[in-house]
Amino acid sequence: MADKGPFLTSCIIFYLSIGAAIFQILEEPNWMNAKDQYILEKEIVLKKYTCLTKEGLDDILKIVSEAAGQGVTITGDKHRNSWDWGNSVIFAATIVTTIGYGNVAPKTIGGRVFCILYGLCGIPLCLVWISELGSFFGDRAKRLSQVLIRKGVSVKKVQLTCTALFLLWGLFLHLLIPPFVFMSLEGWSYLEGIYFSFITLTTVGFGDYVAGVNPNIEYPRLYRVFAELWIYMGLAWLSLFFSWNVHMVVAAHKVLKKRRHRHRHDEEPPSVEDKSNPDVKQSVINIFNFLSEKEEDYSTVIKEIGITARETKPADNINRSKSCSDILTLDHSPRHRRMMSISEVFMTAKADMDKGDQEEESSVIQESKGGLEPAECARTGNVENKDSNALDLEKDGIIFTAPAKDVTEEQSAKHPDGGGTRFKISKVNEDFLMEYDENG
Repeated sequence: MADKGPFLTSCIIFYLSIGAAIFQILEEPNWMNAKDQYILEKEIVLKKYTCLTKEGLDDILKIVSEAAGQGVTITGDKHRNSWDWGNSVIFAATIVTTIGYGNVAPKTIGGRVFCILYGLCGIPLCLVWISELGSFFGDRAKRLSQVLIRKGVSVKKVQLTCTALFLLWGLFLHLLIPPFVFMSLEGWSYLEGIYFSFITLTTVGFGDYVAGVNPNIEYPRLYRVFAELWIYMGLAWLSLFFSWNVHMVVAAHKVLKKRRHRHRHDEEPPSVEDKSNPDVKQSVINIFNFLSEKEEDYSTVIKEIGITARETKPADNINRSKSCSDILTLDHSPRHRRMMSISEVFMTAKADMDKGDQEEESSVIQESKGGLEPAECARTGNVENKDSNALDLEKDGIIFTAPAKDVTEEQSAKHPDGGGTRFKISKVNEDFLMEYDENG
């Protein structure tokens, strides 16, 4: 958002400015004519009815305006009840769908408070339901793609067919055909009908045109029911259409950005190996696959952190001190680490000694067979290996001090059968070990 924020803000400001200028050019002259016409009609009424003063006419107009604001029909002899069961259901639907025509609104304190609470719970519920309804339409498109692929239609043709059917179905069923119904039942023109359809399905809901509220028209019994179903289906289709449209624009922008970057740096296009295997046939085409893509937002990041924290639990048998109770893992003490390093030196030295003994034995065999020179070379190599090991230990920062001969006592081990063995037992003076432990 940091890099796109200023650009998008500038686009919104520019778009609003252009829209405001065009609306002002188109609508301001009509408003001026309407105002002049209103003043002229008032003067005509005052001239026609000489007993009526201007103050009296203003009082009448004020009463009429207040009655219209309460939802009372001010023309004709028929009065329409705006708060019977059927009209109340329509009003509740305009709340949860956020259409809000504005022709009917609660006027009491209790009604306004309940409207707030009702909208807080109903709007999220309706949005989730409309989203699921859009996913249902996406599943129908997937099944259609499966049928076409089984019949041997190519993938590109299936994508084109599903996309065309999705667009044509929405345009005809929700925007182009309903105005004919409104023309026959409401008495509107085709332009007024398509204007009402778009304003309703986009939840703009100005309220200047509302279906099924004219008290002078006798509507069919199921007209309002089908109108409500049409609104919900249209909201699901339009939300899916806008999501698909935005996804296509973003995908096209990414492709153009990659091409510009490749053109600037003279990079070669990606190889064919990076692309998916064309030999694998797809069994289904989902033109709305972007709905199932995982988006990393704040809530998903927090959930992943919580899952990671639960997985990395401390061991149950670990020993903790009271001052370090929050430490998850304890490392070895410095003395323990030093003893471990010394033991590693012993193991390395022992391995080198064994290797040297094996080389000496092989050299003796070679000497018995071919002379003394190979044996001398092997012994020389053995000495060099020992020196190199010592140098490596010094480079690693580990200094090993061997005990002197006067502090050690060697004793030959005896075989249980009474014979001699090649093993020797070395005893080290305890004073030397204590002095070594104190020096670290």
